[in-house]
Amino acid sequence: MPSIVTPRVLVETIHGVTLVNLADVELLDEEVIDEVSEQLQGLLDGGNPDEYLLSFRDVRLMSSTMLGVLLKFARRTNALGGQVKLCCIAPDLAHVFRITRFDRLFEIYDEESSALDSFGS
Repeated sequence: MPSIVTPRVLVETIHGVTLVNLADVELLDEEVIDEVSEQLQGLLDGGNPDEYLLSFRDVRLMSSTMLGVLLKFARRTNALGGQVKLCCIAPDLAHVFRITRFDRLFEIYDEESSALDSFGS
């Protein structure tokens, strides 16, 4: 029986910025994280630099492995001349970003609209 891959990221373009909504409430399971990673890397397969806004609106729990996925995605995007910003992070997750110092690696916005405006497109 063929396996069915669930979209773990929902993508749309708004004013030239690629908005990536992480669709899972929990990003803990290795299989789910692998699928998210594949789908994020798939966005970069064209090799074109782009501006990405990752929205954590629906995410409540996340493993440290997922932090590694974010870092890898951001590094690859930056190497291509693009940019990654984050928004809509729940307070508990924001705390994780602070203690791991990821808040120093990414621009993080409370609201999607202010994050989109920050790209200056």
